[in-house]
Amino acid sequence: MSNKQVKLVAKVKGKPLEELRRERDELKPVRDLIKEKVENDEPLEIDTAVAADIIKRYDKLDRIVKSHDSTLFFMYTYFGENKYNKDNEGNIIPDGVTMDDAPEFHRLLTDTLNTLSNEEITKRVAWSVPRGHAKSAYLSNMFPVHQLVFGLRRYILIVSETLGMSRKFVEWINDQLKFNKLLREDFGELVNTPLNRDLTDNKDSFETINGCFVQASSIGGQLRGSRYKSFRPDLVICDDLESSKNTNTLDLRTKNEDWFNKIIIPIGDVTRTAIIYMGTLVHATGLLPHVMKRADFDGKMFSAIVEEPERQDLWDEFEEMYRDQENPNRLEDATHFYESHKAEMDKGAKTLWNDRFPYYKLMMEKVNIGSRAFGSEFLNMPIDDETAIFKSHYFQYFDDKDLYDAAGRPLPLDLYGFWDIAIGKNANSDYNAIVTLGRDRRTGVIYVLDAYAKKQPMHEALRVAERKIAEYGHKVFGVETVQAQYDMFRQLRENITKRGLYRTRLKAVNPRGKKEDRIMTLEPLFENGTIRIKRSQRLLIEQLQQFLNHDNDDLPDALASAVDLCGGNRRRTFLQKPSGL
Repeated sequence: MSNKQVKLVAKVKGKPLEELRRERDELKPVRDLIKEKVENDEPLEIDTAVAADIIKRYDKLDRIVKSHDSTLFFMYTYFGENKYNKDNEGNIIPDGVTMDDAPEFHRLLTDTLNTLSNEEITKRVAWSVPRGHAKSAYLSNMFPVHQLVFGLRRYILIVSETLGMSRKFVEWINDQLKFNKLLREDFGELVNTPLNRDLTDNKDSFETINGCFVQASSIGGQLRGSRYKSFRPDLVICDDLESSKNTNTLDLRTKNEDWFNKIIIPIGDVTRTAIIYMGTLVHATGLLPHVMKRADFDGKMFSAIVEEPERQDLWDEFEEMYRDQENPNRLEDATHFYESHKAEMDKGAKTLWNDRFPYYKLMMEKVNIGSRAFGSEFLNMPIDDETAIFKSHYFQYFDDKDLYDAAGRPLPLDLYGFWDIAIGKNANSDYNAIVTLGRDRRTGVIYVLDAYAKKQPMHEALRVAERKIAEYGHKVFGVETVQAQYDMFRQLRENITKRGLYRTRLKAVNPRGKKEDRIMTLEPLFENGTIRIKRSQRLLIEQLQQFLNHDNDDLPDALASAVDLCGGNRRRTFLQKPSGL
């Protein structure tokens, strides 16, 4: 923060906020005494109408002061369906929803806006937020109104992908200042009135009676040298600048970055300009990820899914059921399945906004729009097929009926499994990954039958490994045995022996070389269709698509080791020329 940074002074109807704060504090004991006498049915020493005016004045001052100190309070008070404001057509917060119901994400967002308003006024913020989480409602609709009514920012610039999008924000803000009854009662008339018809007021911009200006623009807009009177933009809001249309070539992405660096960054006043850029990642090398990595921006990335549930196996079954195109009742069947197993399936699951997007709705949306769109829109993990190792069109999918031939006989599969153990310091950040695959003895096609992954202690994963061996009866089951992992191999060997699971040969594996190189060996097998996966194996697909960019690659690593066990990635060579050729 610059030493030259100015302090923003809030005013309401020309009065400094601190003056209103003192008046409120002076009224409080009088107001409390009146309420106490009324509650105790004691006679008042002043006229009833005067007492009512005192309470009304205190409530108004209290709303104003609290609104300055908390943008969340301001938003719920003036744009919520509450007792004061039911008739406002522009309300965003639904009836019956209170501040106590606010999700943690909205609290974090408004806390950041509070800091930007009252402490670090030149703060730069770049957040990637999933679709549908009211980012724009809070940032581009309600927050500018807060800054305007207190006169905290003199020139607010709202930039979106298109001018039409940013105009809608400006129009909503203008309408609230004109028609929100409670807002006008508390903060006064701030836009055009019969006495102030000369103020700028059009679809692109408007100015207020207290000397503020709001303007709409778009990415690539001609904004160099922008001024309102003697003021340069002191609050720049960039909301969803990118889409597939302006990021689908390297030239377009470079153009966006140049515009941002040459126009937006130097557009304001270093002593008072804040820049907030929020959007959803649409390209892995687009403008938003570039800005988020800058040292001068507070960069954060949010996913609609905060924590995965414990029972991934049940969710895989739910997803297969919901995806079954041959079942006309798939929605009802999947919903019934979820309701029947709700307690187990919800355990461990945490979403960014659970009231609006519980985990089961997100899983339905994933099937509805497809994994690729879901990864970009809700997980903030866009897939860049230009640079991806495992490209989306490589994947060939199968379902259970594909494991039978035309005569209904099961395919001759040899089953192999592998457990990639998370241990030590990485036990809470890495997955214990257990992969089971079946290799067709006739064709060599490899079917990934099961892809289990969970962040859990290795002794819990040990029990899972036992269950998988009992369920599938693998021909060979490999266990990573680097350092302390060998003890898990030893315990697993003892346990399956005690259970009489003699069919499976357990193999200790000490992987050689770099993990990345092992995973890379899978690429040609996916490209030529040798490896086939289920659509419900979403974490495996995600980690493959995001390979080298994802935080975890434990499932692909376990898959690579299992494929190696079955000989799937060995090249066939001849020591000598076959006879007869």
